[in-house]
Amino acid sequence: MLRSLILTTTLALTLAGCASQTPYQPAEKRGAEGYAETRLTENRYRVTFTGNSLTPADTVKDYALLRAGELTLQLGYDWFQLANSSNDKKVQSVTTVGGGYDPLGETAVYQRCGLIRCSTTVVTTPGFIGADVATSTASTAYSSSLEIVMGRKPMPANVETYDAHELVASLRGLIAASQRR
Repeated sequence: MLRSLILTTTLALTLAGCASQTPYQPAEKRGAEGYAETRLTENRYRVTFTGNSLTPADTVKDYALLRAGELTLQLGYDWFQLANSSNDKKVQSVTTVGGGYDPLGETAVYQRCGLIRCSTTVVTTPGFIGADVATSTASTAYSSSLEIVMGRKPMPANVETYDAHELVASLRGLIAASQRR
């Protein structure tokens, strides 16, 4: 039992040492870490960035905005306006004790926040417990989803409208500075 605990702890520490926050890159598939976009109409898209448990919420939001700006420029537009946005928070907590059956098992808490309110869902799956050794881990991962409408000059005077050229330059500078630290 002790040897198993030592092996598990060593493996966890080794993996944690190799882990890093989600890089700014396309997601390999729907729901995976990284950015993705979905065309809704000719000039309306949904842009999403999903981070791992090491990616701070503000970084996830910045990456979603950066992708929205880049997409706007790639499609030949000058600005985009937020039609809708939501930020999701997924908290996962796992407690394991030895080796019997535990009807409480693993619990995951999902929180989705929109412009007006938040909703929370708790999901519990069975697990195993046992004798005398308990371990607990908790992780929080964030995602940000933006529905944008893109346009060409002149840009409307609206708080939710972003100049894509200015936004991309600003966020790329912030991201480069934070990666040098």
